[in-house]
Amino acid sequence: MQSGIPFHSLKTGLLFFFILFLGWYSAHATEFTADLLVTSPESEIVYDLKVKDNMYRVQKVKGLEYMPPFPTIYNRATGISWGLNPQVKQYVEQTDPAKTMMMNPIAGWEFMRKNLEVTPTGKETIQGYSCQVFEFRQKGDTRVSNRVWVSSELGFELKEISYALNGNTILALKNIKKSSIDPAFFKIPSGYSKIIVEKSSKKNNKKKNDKAAGSGQPMQASNEDKSKVVSSPQESTAPANLMFILDASGSMWGQVEGTAKIAIAKEVLTDLIKGLPDDIVAGLVAYGHRRKGDCNDVEELIALGPLNKQAMIARVQDLSPKGKTPISRSVRLTAERIKHLEDETTIILVSDGKETCDPDPCGLVKDLKASGIKFIMHVIGFDVTEEEKKQLECMAKEGGGKYFTADNAGEFSAAASEVVKKSIPTYGTLRIKVSKNGKPFFTAITLTNMETGKSWAPGGPYDKAAGIAERQLAPGNYTAELKDLTVSGGKTPIVKLTDIVIKAGETVERIADFSDGTLMITTLLNGAPFKAYIFYYRQGENKHFHNEHSNPKTGQLKRKLLPGIYRIKAQTDRIVGTPTVVFDALEIAPGSTVEKTVELFSGEVIIASTLNGKPKEMPFKVYDTSGKQIYKNWSSGGQRLIRLAAGTYTIKVTTNVDGSIKSFENIIVETGQSQTVQADFSFGKLTIAATLNGQPFSTPFKGYDSAGKQVLKNWTQNGQRTEMLAEGIYTVKITSIKDNKQVVTFENINIVNLQHQTVTADFPVAAQ
Repeated sequence: MQSGIPFHSLKTGLLFFFILFLGWYSAHATEFTADLLVTSPESEIVYDLKVKDNMYRVQKVKGLEYMPPFPTIYNRATGISWGLNPQVKQYVEQTDPAKTMMMNPIAGWEFMRKNLEVTPTGKETIQGYSCQVFEFRQKGDTRVSNRVWVSSELGFELKEISYALNGNTILALKNIKKSSIDPAFFKIPSGYSKIIVEKSSKKNNKKKNDKAAGSGQPMQASNEDKSKVVSSPQESTAPANLMFILDASGSMWGQVEGTAKIAIAKEVLTDLIKGLPDDIVAGLVAYGHRRKGDCNDVEELIALGPLNKQAMIARVQDLSPKGKTPISRSVRLTAERIKHLEDETTIILVSDGKETCDPDPCGLVKDLKASGIKFIMHVIGFDVTEEEKKQLECMAKEGGGKYFTADNAGEFSAAASEVVKKSIPTYGTLRIKVSKNGKPFFTAITLTNMETGKSWAPGGPYDKAAGIAERQLAPGNYTAELKDLTVSGGKTPIVKLTDIVIKAGETVERIADFSDGTLMITTLLNGAPFKAYIFYYRQGENKHFHNEHSNPKTGQLKRKLLPGIYRIKAQTDRIVGTPTVVFDALEIAPGSTVEKTVELFSGEVIIASTLNGKPKEMPFKVYDTSGKQIYKNWSSGGQRLIRLAAGTYTIKVTTNVDGSIKSFENIIVETGQSQTVQADFSFGKLTIAATLNGQPFSTPFKGYDSAGKQVLKNWTQNGQRTEMLAEGIYTVKITSIKDNKQVVTFENINIVNLQHQTVTADFPVAAQ
């Protein structure tokens, strides 16, 4: 050992080291975020990790497609975890870490090493943090099972390696960032309801099924029952826990009818695994496959957990028989792995011979049963002698199961199928083919048993290449709800499949089509194509998710839309008032084409303005019959064309010379007709000049109309300024800035439109 401490002395100090480990793990909790990576020879899973004091939150972000990316919140002080399902706004509370291992690997790995002996072995730096290193071993074994690096600064493990001959699995934190984290991440979100996980007895379910069958009608659940959502599709029995123990000792190279027994076993077990229910919990133990003559050559190849068919088949196919037949030790290892489970586990032992390491495997099975571990053991004896058969038969009897004899490949396949059939409930199969735009599509599925009201979101397997999801279900009436999770924002497109009747041994096939529908819009103005702006809204939403315009030349627009209910709004800024056409509750069915025409009508009015006979841009306003201003603009370059819906209007044009207004009332606009409103403004010109000692002189002046109202106030810039004035009589006063007392007044100046005159003040004014 690296610590140099004799192994037998660890028994005395085990409790001390375990307390020391826990102290390092939780004494200095802090706040940080990190990427959590779980890497094995077969796969890599990446989780998002948030830690705050005794709470942490993990959520898968990458890897294992059949595992949903749902968050798990874990309280290290209480051992309680909450699994959140955002799709249905529900959560499940769990205290058994074995049942949350995939969603929360940190707690799961802690649980798996809880019965191991622990030893501190020094310090190392991980990710810039000083860590205490701990080694874990099976009792009585010198080999390290797990090595853990724990940071006292963070109060958290930063790395763990689980050692195995067939490849190590590593849990590691990356990209650690200390920061304040919103406490809301560690609370159950508002509006979430609690999932009630029930355990139904076979007896009670049988009574319910008998009652339903006797009435000739499917059972109706109460409102209370229908509100419950559970994580399993099995109504009559919980999902099966199934552990295979496979003989891979050297004798498996022996031949039956010209074929090696190991080859037959691999073929039969591969077919068997492929046919297992999707929701089954399964594991695999093998013996004699690594070393010759080693009674400790027993290995858990697949830990008991949600079935990954490909991974288990790969493990079976990789086996290469070599060694002895340590049946007892394989059974003991399996029992150790399942002893904490409340649900019964079925153990299927396949062997071609009797125990070669320990004296009494039958007695071991009897003792394990007596200890309270919940299991049933079935045994398949493959090409065994009568003496070997007796030992294996005894094990099956003491394990509460059945013994099956197989002398050839056909009998082995039949026996394996029979024993698995006895171990799992009777199912029918639901096969859903999911497509989108003619291609296979991967999406989320929620199933509901209509007889109990219970719903769940099952995991894999899912044939992505073919777009086919298969679920094996207990007989009953179901609905399936599929959501297109690739759509961001707004309501998720949903396809609902109803009246799914599952019968034992039968397959029901249904189709879920998420194909886009097509919306064809034609926009017409006075019957001719024009450009209009189109806005798209999902049902019940006030914010559009997309907008575009129709083709200005053809007036047409073609848009692919996901199946659903929409509100479409078409409008144009080419018509005053921006008239709008709305299509409400427009249904787009999968693969359908919906055609809509937007028709708008208007007449044209040209607002023209001149100043002294020349085009001049001027501001104008348009009013409807109620006097409400509906538009304003400028007659750019002396004119502007506007489109108005048919009706009566008032148009007012204002000159920027003196603010005078020309008002055109009762302008009648007719569809398709054009007219001009001409605003002509005429003024006379007056040049005010000043000199000082005969030189141009800049000085202020004021002008007054005949009523005495001041209408001018300015300067003779560089000696003169020209002003425009309406026809009339005016007075102009020019004041010298050199002597404010000197004022030159010009009275009775007669301004005539289109005529130009000048007044000049010469300073200094001669004394009178």
